[in-house]
Amino acid sequence: MEKMLQGKIALVTGAARGIGRCIAVKLAEYGADVIVNDLKIDEDAPVLSEIRAQGVRAMALPGDITDCAKVNEMVDKAVAEMGRIDVLVNNAGAYPALGVLDVTEDHFNFVVNVNLKGLFFMTQAVVKKSMIPNNYGRIVNISSCDGKNPGRGVAIYSAAKAGVISLTKSFALELADYDINSNAVAAGWVESEQVLSNDRWKDALPSIPSRRLGKLSEIAESVAFLCNDKVSYINGEILDVNGGIIMD
Repeated sequence: MEKMLQGKIALVTGAARGIGRCIAVKLAEYGADVIVNDLKIDEDAPVLSEIRAQGVRAMALPGDITDCAKVNEMVDKAVAEMGRIDVLVNNAGAYPALGVLDVTEDHFNFVVNVNLKGLFFMTQAVVKKSMIPNNYGRIVNISSCDGKNPGRGVAIYSAAKAGVISLTKSFALELADYDINSNAVAAGWVESEQVLSNDRWKDALPSIPSRRLGKLSEIAESVAFLCNDKVSYINGEILDVNGGIIMD
């Protein structure tokens, strides 16, 4: 495998399990040292062992991305220990389902804080503290096909993921002068533990032209592709990885 990210240092949020874990390990396979953020994670987490097995460095970075003060502390700690952050993958998210008539203020705040607020302030901190000083950065945000075409029962999640798409483009527009690229992966239905925990995916399957769920590795490969300097002219792109549900 070509080590296209050799020498790069990546921070992946929400990476203790699921898509985030797969992304973190994939970046390590391509040669990157990886900082693993999650709400609760320590040096004994399995994902860190998987990363180190690739012959690269790994760091556990526990903390709540919805707490702005904590975010700044986390980024300071990561930069102090690892030297810098070249790649930021904003993967952390929450996907609780509620119909529009059942949404409470607590539900609204939780979903928006995790999916949108946390992503924005993590990006701001990494950009200010590492990417601008080093005049280099690659940002990949995990959005969703729901951010383009909302599904039933996930109105607030869909609105937040639409916001991720908009922020991705704003980052691309405002940070390009510093050789910082910002792109997003709009993921569809994938074989994550969360998706498979209920039967909603079975109802969605007939609408997927590829007639299957996506693999976590396919999302991870898409993220790695957008981090590759060989395609650095891609900026502000929303890459659909959804089996053909949305084609634009």
